[in-house]
Amino acid sequence: MIVFALRHADRTVADDLSPAGRQRAKLLTRMLAESGISVAFRSHFGRAAKTLQPLKATLADALQVKEVRFEDADSAHDYATKVAAAVKALPADAVVAVVGHSDTVGPTIEKLGGGPIDPIGDGEFDKLFVLFIAPDGQGTLAKLKYGAPTPA
Repeated sequence: MIVFALRHADRTVADDLSPAGRQRAKLLTRMLAESGISVAFRSHFGRAAKTLQPLKATLADALQVKEVRFEDADSAHDYATKVAAAVKALPADAVVAVVGHSDTVGPTIEKLGGGPIDPIGDGEFDKLFVLFIAPDGQGTLAKLKYGAPTPA
């Protein structure tokens, strides 16, 4: 299984993408359009949906997007547990995208067997993680950057 995990693209103060975020979402689409992704998981927040929207539009009916809701304000780990369980229920040859938030990407990767990652800063939007999960559940994590660097 291959899992692309990332935080939503650059946001505005509201639950929307900034112009830089819209550009990053388009770049993500260009990068992943031929990757074989067939299912994506995202939170119910607009910025996660808008990060996936160009990819969904490009892949049309080939991409199934599944929304996972936070149950309460302190549920980042519960959210990660739900997403990880849903991903693990997919066939071993699945290619998946998971668009989360600064506080959910790390726990999700860890629960999928990729080990811990450094915390994602509030202003960091350029990290892309690629987790390769072997049939025995062991994960190998590649840490990438995409798009314009996040300003320091």
